[in-house]
Amino acid sequence: MKKGIVSIFILFITTGALFAQQKNNLGDTIVNATLLQVGYAIQFPFADMGERFGNNNCISGGISFKVKNNWMFGAEANFLFGGNIKEDTMLDYLFTSGGFLIGTNGIAESVLLFERGYYFIGKFGKVIPVVKGNPNSGLQVMGGAGFIEHKIKIEDPEAAVPYVTGDYAKGYDRLTNGLVLYQYIGYLRLDKRKLLNFNAGVEFIEGFTQNRRNFNFDQMKRDDSKRLDILVGLKLAWVLPLYGKGEHRMYTY
Repeated sequence: MKKGIVSIFILFITTGALFAQQKNNLGDTIVNATLLQVGYAIQFPFADMGERFGNNNCISGGISFKVKNNWMFGAEANFLFGGNIKEDTMLDYLFTSGGFLIGTNGIAESVLLFERGYYFIGKFGKVIPVVKGNPNSGLQVMGGAGFIEHKIKIEDPEAAVPYVTGDYAKGYDRLTNGLVLYQYIGYLRLDKRKLLNFNAGVEFIEGFTQNRRNFNFDQMKRDDSKRLDILVGLKLAWVLPLYGKGEHRMYTY
C-alpha cells in the first residue's frame, strides 16, 4: 500500500515537473500571432505639411501577422485631425474690415477651420528580441507604403455662409493626396499572461502629394505644384494578440 502511494506521488511530481517545463519552453518559443491594434499618436509636421498645419492628432487601427521567425506584415488605417491651421488666408479677400464674413441673413458671421485627413499603409518588418525569456517581444522595426490625403475643413456653425461651404468649399479646402512612405521604430510587448500588450515608438511619414482641386478661388488659378508632406509621430497602441491552438497556452498560465 505504501509503495503504491509513493509510486503515485512520484508519478504526480514527475508529471507536474514535465508540465511546468513544457510551459516554460512555450514561453521561450517564437510563435505565430495575429495582432489587432488600436493606437493614438501626436504628430509634428515638417516641409510643406508644416507650412499648412500645426501639430495634429492621429487615431489608427490595423492588423499584423507575426510568423515564427518574428517577421511581420500587415495593414493600417489612420485618421488625421487637428485645429491648428497655418495656411488660413484663403478666405481673407471675403472678409469685412472687421474680419467677418457676411452671412445670408446680413449679419457678420465667422467660420472655423480644421485639419482632416487619412492615410492607409501596407507594412512589413521584424521584431528583434531584447528581453531574455520572451522572444516574442522586443525592438520593432517596420517600413511600408500607401496613400495619404488631407484637406482644410471649413465649418459654418450657423449655416449662414453657403458661399464657402458645400461644393464651394472645394475652391478653398486645398484637397491634397498622393503616395506615402512609412517607417516605424519602437518596442512591442506581448505579455505572457495577457495582462498588457502594446507597442510604443516613433513613426515617420513622407507624402509625395499634389493639390487635386481644379481651381483655387482665392488664387484665381489651379495649383499644380509638387509637395513633400512630412509627419513625425509619437505613437502608442494597444495590441490584442490572437494565437493558434497550440500556441495560446503560453499566455494562459
